[in-house]
Amino acid sequence: MIAQTEKGNPYKFTLAELSGSLADLGVMLPLVLALISLNGVDATAAFVGIGLTYLLVALVYRLPIPVQPLKSVSGVALALGLPPVAIVTGAIWNAVAFLTIGTLGLERWVQKAFPKPVVRGIQLGLAWLLINSAWKLISVTPKGWEGGLTLSRNTISWLWVLVVGAAFFLLIFLLARRNLAALGVIFFGVGISSFHLGLPPLLLHLTLPRLLPLIPSWGQLWQGLILLALPQIPLSLGNSVYATADAAKQYFGENAAHVTERKLMLTMGASDAMTAMIGGVPLCHGCGGLTAHYRMGARSGAAPLMIGSAFLLLGLFGGQSSMNVFRLIPLPVLGILLAYVGFQHILLARDLRGVQNLAAALVVLALTIWTGNLAIGFISGSIFFYAWGWFSSHIHSNVN
Repeated sequence: MIAQTEKGNPYKFTLAELSGSLADLGVMLPLVLALISLNGVDATAAFVGIGLTYLLVALVYRLPIPVQPLKSVSGVALALGLPPVAIVTGAIWNAVAFLTIGTLGLERWVQKAFPKPVVRGIQLGLAWLLINSAWKLISVTPKGWEGGLTLSRNTISWLWVLVVGAAFFLLIFLLARRNLAALGVIFFGVGISSFHLGLPPLLLHLTLPRLLPLIPSWGQLWQGLILLALPQIPLSLGNSVYATADAAKQYFGENAAHVTERKLMLTMGASDAMTAMIGGVPLCHGCGGLTAHYRMGARSGAAPLMIGSAFLLLGLFGGQSSMNVFRLIPLPVLGILLAYVGFQHILLARDLRGVQNLAAALVVLALTIWTGNLAIGFISGSIFFYAWGWFSSHIHSNVN
């Protein structure tokens, strides 16, 4: 079924769109569930914020533009055990930064720090981080999955059942119905989880997120700027803005002409302003998420519309108990999807040509692997790219 929008791309409500809409859960769920469980973020606020942001991008872009937690903010918050009010400061500063840059039209000036070879390096570095995250998910036995499945007097570790089963379903669907691969893997995860753990309780009652439940002090805002915003903003510029805009054009061509850097900044800033107001999870876009949605079948705004509606309804009516629904998808199963997306993401860099361009991209990748920090990688890559150009032109002028 296809619903035509007033202008731009049509919404395509198909199984392929539904499959593609689920493909980025490998990035979304581990971070969000951890922030709720370990840091005390309100589940209703988190899921409602995610749902509303997905609906926003569905209406604005009419393409499967992803919604993800701010990774640096989430990582620091989890590592330091920051309370929800501190996490909200990350959303506040991100909103201030990107609404300011987008409103003043400064994205062209900022873009000079992100030449195309550096963007390709960011995409390669992100592919590495996705594959590395996938390995962490598939190499650790989740809680409740200790022991194994006994078949003909042989016991097979549940972790092996999850990993091999998810890989098998992914392969079968890639060969038979590629656009339904994510849906097939998720169904396998839910099915095996229901068999082993049983169906979890889900208490349905309407719960609205509160307005301004967390108001940080000036001291907390300053702490958030130093600990959360300064490491996150360069990363968001590289991955969520410039690399995402580039990936959208590679995947959708002229249909992604409206997916501009300025518009991505504005939607990201608006979503973080909204999540800060309800005490939710700081959010961004991301080129890895776009690869996930696209490679698994999503081609229109129907994908974010469907997954956004699911998050919104679960947040409003499930609240804290909605976490039980998401835990039906074992993390190793999500890890298999994440690994596939990481390898597919490498293909974005296949147009790299020239020694300078290749070297700059590889500097970003190498430093990302070495430090585990994509921001350090692309800042160093930008310096390297422009320094190479300066030395080349200087030597050329001296020779002439």
